[in-house]
Amino acid sequence: MSLLTRWWARATAVLIGTMVAVLVPAAAWAADNEVVLEVARRRPRLGGFGLFAGLCCLIVVAIVVISLLVLTRGRRDKGR
Repeated sequence: MSLLTRWWARATAVLIGTMVAVLVPAAAWAADNEVVLEVARRRPRLGGFGLFAGLCCLIVVAIVVISLLVLTRGRRDKGR
C-alpha cells in the first residue's frame, strides 16, 4: 500500500505542476486586463540576477535533497 500511495502522490504532483504550467499562461493570454496582457507578452530577461537566482535555487534544492537522503539513510541504519 505504501508503494501505491507514493506513486499516487508523485503522479498527482506532476499533474498539478503540468496544469499550472499550462493553464496560468493561458489564463493570462485570455484575460481582458491590459496589465496582465502586457506582462504576459513581455519576454523574461535572464540577466545576471536571473542566472544568480536560478543557480541559488538549484543549490538550495540540492542541499534539501542531499539532507533528506542522509536522514533517510541514517534511519535505515538504526533499524538494523
